[in-house]
Amino acid sequence: MAFDWHKLLDGIEKHASTPEQSRSAAFGEGAVVPLEDLGVIRVHGPDARDFLHAQLTQDIRQLVDDRWVLSGYCNPKGRLLGLFRVLHNDQGFLLLTRQDLLDGMLRRLRMFVLRSNVSLEDATADNAGIGLIGAATLNSLDELAGSVAEGPGRVHRAGDLVVITLGGEPDRLLVLAPADEAKAVWSSLATGVTVADAGVWDLLDIIHGLPEIYPSTSEKFVPQQVNLELLDGIHFRKGCYPGQEVVARMHYLGKPSRRMFRLSGPAVGAALPRPGERVTTADGGNAGEVVRAAAGRENTLELLAVLKLDNRDRQDLTVAGVAVGFGELPYQV
Repeated sequence: MAFDWHKLLDGIEKHASTPEQSRSAAFGEGAVVPLEDLGVIRVHGPDARDFLHAQLTQDIRQLVDDRWVLSGYCNPKGRLLGLFRVLHNDQGFLLLTRQDLLDGMLRRLRMFVLRSNVSLEDATADNAGIGLIGAATLNSLDELAGSVAEGPGRVHRAGDLVVITLGGEPDRLLVLAPADEAKAVWSSLATGVTVADAGVWDLLDIIHGLPEIYPSTSEKFVPQQVNLELLDGIHFRKGCYPGQEVVARMHYLGKPSRRMFRLSGPAVGAALPRPGERVTTADGGNAGEVVRAAAGRENTLELLAVLKLDNRDRQDLTVAGVAVGFGELPYQV
């Protein structure tokens, strides 16, 4: 069951905005975003740590209380079923992912519980995810949660409130508020601040080079193809997990023939390219697939796409008929 954002926001004054105003605020004075697509899995029990360690691409055994990690969850062929942000909670761990992938990944994780003393639950309805962008949102957060440590990868707790730092420019934080406190938390954080749409959050993910897996691209990409190891989302010495052989072989015996790049072009119409949509060359050849897309600033289109490496310098790429060129990522591909 999803968290009821409609009920929470009903009757609350929103400093709302057009998409253009949302983007301007995010890159200016700051903004707050209801993360309506966020799904949460709660994992608890004496064997929770070892169980997750054996399922995910990350070293969960070494995860400490005040840190979170990005991790992939693969099928036996090394293809990503989805992505998780993994962090501790009072009873074990929380896995943050896309709500529209949660049911499938939860069912699959439960298949491997076997004799492990571990329980997995959909905790989405119990948690409201709130995105904070820019320095203007931090004053209200300080009043709720106290001073939050700077830098990406940190976890800060204040009672039942959880804040994870994402870093980047502009700076971003993700707040998890318990359902029974969510309305008060939202009202405090959103007072006097622009409420931006989810497309702004997607845009910042793209600028920061963060992939996403959608139902249409689940089981399509090997982790390295979406640059997961460049984002510290893979631990190559942790031992076995589903798909580990494929992921390790690509790392130690070769290199991916495809990588994720940032592409930009003019916005044409309101529709965005769909995840999995083809990137083509001028002669109609298949250059790769869209990972995610968002409306950019100044009437532009921004997207991440997995491309064949021999297409990385081409100047004739198009997506849905729109000419696109290469943009910068904050890490070296």
